[in-house]
Amino acid sequence: MTADVIRTHFARQQETKRARKDPTYLQALLAGQAPTAAAYVTALDMGREGDAAIDAARQIDQAAANFTPGTPPAA
Repeated sequence: MTADVIRTHFARQQETKRARKDPTYLQALLAGQAPTAAAYVTALDMGREGDAAIDAARQIDQAAANFTPGTPPAA
């Protein structure tokens, strides 16, 4: 596993669990259009809910892809 200075492995697992408990994220995940769990949790922390959180998370993923080489675009 590569070193991740921002988030520990445990924190990433907690983000994934938190995102998958949300019905909107789970629905997007099953449809194959879910953003990353970290972006979704960030959107929730920003006060977004439901579809607004999905849209905000996609924007976060797209912004990250623009600045990170080799990152696939948001769904």
